[in-house]
Amino acid sequence: MVLIFCKGCMKTKVVLFISISAILSLLVFQAIILSDAYRLRKKNIETEVNTLFRASVEKEVLFRREESELFKDTRIISRNRESRDKDLDFPKGEEQELNDSEILEAGLFQQVLHFSNFPFKIHTLDSIIGNDLRNSKLSKNYTLIYCDSLGSIIEQTDQWTLKKMNKAYKTDALLIVDGKRVQAYVIISPPAVFKSLFGLLFASFFIVAFLSFGLIYQTNTIFTQKKLDALKTDFIHSFIHNIKSPLGTIKTILVKLLSNELDDIPTLKENFGKKGMSQIENLLIQSEKILTIARIEKGLSVVNRSKTDVHVMIEELRDKFTDSSNKQVSIQTSVSIDDDQSIYFDRSLICEALSNLIDNAIKYSGDSVAIFIDCHIIENTLLFRVLDNGYGISQKDQLHIYEKFERGAAVKRKEAKGFGLGLSFVKGVAEAHGGIVTIYSNEGEGSEFSISIPFRNVE
Repeated sequence: MVLIFCKGCMKTKVVLFISISAILSLLVFQAIILSDAYRLRKKNIETEVNTLFRASVEKEVLFRREESELFKDTRIISRNRESRDKDLDFPKGEEQELNDSEILEAGLFQQVLHFSNFPFKIHTLDSIIGNDLRNSKLSKNYTLIYCDSLGSIIEQTDQWTLKKMNKAYKTDALLIVDGKRVQAYVIISPPAVFKSLFGLLFASFFIVAFLSFGLIYQTNTIFTQKKLDALKTDFIHSFIHNIKSPLGTIKTILVKLLSNELDDIPTLKENFGKKGMSQIENLLIQSEKILTIARIEKGLSVVNRSKTDVHVMIEELRDKFTDSSNKQVSIQTSVSIDDDQSIYFDRSLICEALSNLIDNAIKYSGDSVAIFIDCHIIENTLLFRVLDNGYGISQKDQLHIYEKFERGAAVKRKEAKGFGLGLSFVKGVAEAHGGIVTIYSNEGEGSEFSISIPFRNVE
């Protein structure tokens, strides 16, 4: 038995290990994909920023060329009006990529404009590139640096720390004049990159969530099935143990009756016969209880309502358990229903459900048992209550007491005999009548069970 249990533990650990490993592997795989996509997209953005920077420098040159023509400087090498207008017409938010001839021509213009008293102005370039970056939504955080041929900074639009500049993307350093170059430092923030990857991020998150849910659900199903198998095994052992004693009693009684030893003692013979019938009825009740629970779970109709005298039913229950128990049992009752009021419910089911509650109250109590049973009507609801002074039920066990084959901490007590179906049966009966069963209990302070069903004064 220990070996089987250890094998079960090993299988459980293997399933748990495989499930966790699968989820972690999936997360690592998705992280690698997203990391590669992030780097690729960031590289593309850097290329776009560099192209945009080159286009902005060209725009600055064209701006100065147009400015120089206003002064009719004949020394400017210019194109015709149509070509110039075309150069100045950059669509809003779009980038203009320059070819080698345009770059060469831009350099010539830089030289001519510089010596014609129209030198490079970094603030003009700052305005152009700032506007282009905002329109393209690539970045808003940048600075421009204008350096001499030795790399010393001549002018800078924004003063950045060395740490911030090291984190920024550096565009190509474009030649202006006399070896002087201009370069842009642009901060490409992770949110800006992820924003462009929104579709991929959403799809990745959905896939991870869906597969993780599937793995968790499958693992939970395996563990639930394992628990059910253990409960069923426990039920079978309990069932065999509990029917063995009545069957042994019945066998002993039959042997006595068939041996004719009791023919001369009619009173004792009658008592033996009654005891045997009681054991048989107990087995039939337990069998019917199992069948009733099965029918309720399948949604089959099990409720046969009939007019019931609640006073009589409660008194019969009190007499039954007061006389049959080996403990000192005191049962008080209170029925707040008029004698002439007609009540309809399934008498056998409700009576058996209350019997289970009373039996549990006696079973899970000390030698002196005090039980209070009452029944009354509250706002079109018929309410049965069973209160006891027993051991009580812990908050932890209350989460599972209505499950089949569940007996909570009581299974550790030798007097806690049964199949673990009693409260599951009570819950099923209440729900079959369209009602509910509730519990109020603290460990060591007794318990209070209530069965609430809709009040019916017609069948």
